[in-house]
Amino acid sequence: MLKGILGFLLFLFFLAILIIMLTGSFILKKVRDFRKTMQEAADQQAFNNRTETGRKRQQYGNRSQNYQGNAQQSGYESARHTQTDTGETIIDNRHRERENKKIFDDSDGEYVDFVEER
Repeated sequence: MLKGILGFLLFLFFLAILIIMLTGSFILKKVRDFRKTMQEAADQQAFNNRTETGRKRQQYGNRSQNYQGNAQQSGYESARHTQTDTGETIIDNRHRERENKKIFDDSDGEYVDFVEER
């Protein structure tokens, strides 16, 4: 009888170990699948960021070229270059109508010419 009880307990012990191993294997498989899914999501996000950055770079990189073409079509003339007495070059991209427009309104207060002191 004692051998029967010991045999039954040994059977339950091995059955419990088998259940623990199967459960552990299932849990490990789910953890691996989860990590793989997260890695794929991170790779997809990185790809989307690279694509978006490239698109923005392309869109805004051609801006200066498009500006020249659009400026001529919309009535803007090409940039006017002026050389100062000291040799500095001033580039003016403004429209001719805005060139001589006042910056300040009369209601903004007193306007004083700036004189640089050295």
